Amino acid sequence: MKKATVFGCVVGVCSLGGAQAADLGARSVYKAPPPVAVATSWAGPYLGLQAGYLSGRRETSFPATGEFHFVDPEGFAGGLVGGFNWQWGRVVAGLEADISYVDARQTIDTGLANPSATQLQSKLDWNGHVRGRLGYAFDNALIFMAGGLAMAGVHDTAFDNLNGVSASWSGTRTGWSLGGGVDWRVARAVTVRLEYLYDNYGTTTLGAQTVGAVNFGERDAKLDAHTVRAGLNLHF
Repeated sequence: MKKATVFGCVVGVCSLGGAQAADLGARSVYKAPPPVAVATSWAGPYLGLQAGYLSGRRETSFPATGEFHFVDPEGFAGGLVGGFNWQWGRVVAGLEADISYVDARQTIDTGLANPSATQLQSKLDWNGHVRGRLGYAFDNALIFMAGGLAMAGVHDTAFDNLNGVSASWSGTRTGWSLGGGVDWRVARAVTVRLEYLYDNYGTTTLGAQTVGAVNFGERDAKLDAHTVRAGLNLHF
């Protein structure tokens, strides 16, 4: 009888100890925390190509008479772009510069009785920008706004076709640019871009010229431009 009682106590103690050990083992199993999502890196330098369509608005007015005309150059614009990004979490800031060949022009008739007797022509030969960028990054996309300095090579011509003479004014115009767009990552180091830019070059005065017996009066020329373009960038 005593042996049976002792055996039962031993079994009970062993069972209790085993249960406590199993419970302790279950509580001591390590579970790793869930992974923390890390934003895709957009930091560093990049270089690329861009091309698109430019539509300009050129208003030429004559202070002496109050006459004015719209000569709106439009056409192709494309060239090189490069920049550098810094990133804090999903916020991305950067500096960017581009230079483009532009083939945008328009010629209008301004004669009264004979429309083609006198004409005005405006064209853009090149443009460039130095801009700051600020954006928000998603997994494979960066939505951004950009603004800064705009520059353009502008050429204006006035024709007097009755006398066979013309006057021309050429120069580099400076102004400001504002726009935005999206960069989309298609490979680890390759992104494509779609963006819009508005450039405003303000108003400049084109001085009077006398060519032969014809006087081309002083005029004010106001210029702005809208550009939609796409690009391909390589990130380093």
